[in-house]
Amino acid sequence: MSTPLLHIEQCGFLTSLQDTGRKGYLQYGVSKGGAMDQYAAELANTLVGNTTSQAVLEITQSPHRFRVLKDTVVAFTGGGLQPQINDVSIPLLQPQFVSAGTVISCKQPLPGFRLYMAVAGGFAAEQFLGSSSTDLLLTAGGLNGRTLKKEDVLEQRNKRSPLQQSLLNVLKAGAAIELPVKPVAHTTIIRVLQGPEWHFLTAEANTLFSNSSFTVTANSNRMGYRIKGIALPANRSCNIISSPVTQGTVQLTDAGEMILLMADAQTVGGYPRIAQVCAADLSLLAQKKPTDTIQFQIVSLQEAEELYVQQQNELKKTAGILQSKL
Repeated sequence: MSTPLLHIEQCGFLTSLQDTGRKGYLQYGVSKGGAMDQYAAELANTLVGNTTSQAVLEITQSPHRFRVLKDTVVAFTGGGLQPQINDVSIPLLQPQFVSAGTVISCKQPLPGFRLYMAVAGGFAAEQFLGSSSTDLLLTAGGLNGRTLKKEDVLEQRNKRSPLQQSLLNVLKAGAAIELPVKPVAHTTIIRVLQGPEWHFLTAEANTLFSNSSFTVTANSNRMGYRIKGIALPANRSCNIISSPVTQGTVQLTDAGEMILLMADAQTVGGYPRIAQVCAADLSLLAQKKPTDTIQFQIVSLQEAEELYVQQQNELKKTAGILQSKL
């Protein structure tokens, strides 16, 4: 049975419950959704002994304050904000014991844009099509299908496992458990594959795409980023028959501007798909905020697959090390 765990005393904008998203419904026009930075969300869950698909808090860079209602183990990953207890920083990328009554504040900025918070047992959330992720367009999943607000109370979904109970006991006793987790570098380089309509670009545009810097504009959200920079000339009309798109698809408009689709992207689009962000670099992209710059680097399919496998192996390695320490 779910039990009250977290009281929201202050909440910034666009903070919601997210998991790994909805799978198998794209053909019905339902976006996958889920955490913008899925790797950070999965890592946060791994650090507290959850399965990687449990619901976590996706906290967008703005002041927040939470009161913990029962002893628990938490982990923070991603970026954007530095969580603190009584003005003392809580380390990111490590499991931490937090006692009942503790107030966690997040107000000091860090590089990045989205912070993820996982708790042992996961957050309770409404299920919609097999996922707890908040879909703001359909107002489904998460907490009443909406962003969080002041005075909300979040509950713990699952009873702590034996491993999680041991983790809590060890940390509560004052012992430190340090896991060799490396932070994701906040680089401007985003690696991509050439898309199905890459050939729509002129030879000049091919060069500009790889050798230019582009800026994330204020007209960006969970559905997609508008990218500003030098216009990319096309060799034909950019109005095409609607075709499948997904998170990380880079579309080219008639004006030569790019739209980079994100977690809540539509399922089809009528602009040329000139590139596709590598799955491993979606995490980097999710941490970009308006005014941040990015540069595209084209890689092969083999390189993209190797990057993703390496990332997944890091999660498995971290889970194994945690188990070995308890």
